[in-house]
Amino acid sequence: MNPGNDPPLYDPDEQATYTLETVAEITGVSSQTILHYQEHGLLQPAAFDDEAVHTLRRIDYLRSTCEANLSGLKLILDLLDQVERLQQELRTKR
Repeated sequence: MNPGNDPPLYDPDEQATYTLETVAEITGVSSQTILHYQEHGLLQPAAFDDEAVHTLRRIDYLRSTCEANLSGLKLILDLLDQVERLQQELRTKR
């Protein structure tokens, strides 16, 4: 792994998809935990892409700062998605 156990840097590619192992390495989240998140609806069961990497990093951050359980994480993620959608709508109306 890398010094300090920080997730490795990567260069996002909008079209790229990653294997479960690669996403686990990029995010520092175990493969088993990623699958657990998928089972509980925190991640979409589609291909692992940059959006999945972003979501996993967000989940990891929220877990460490908010100490939320899976239900809390799902609620927080849904609310953050709503806020982002509303912000995007406001930007396009200007």
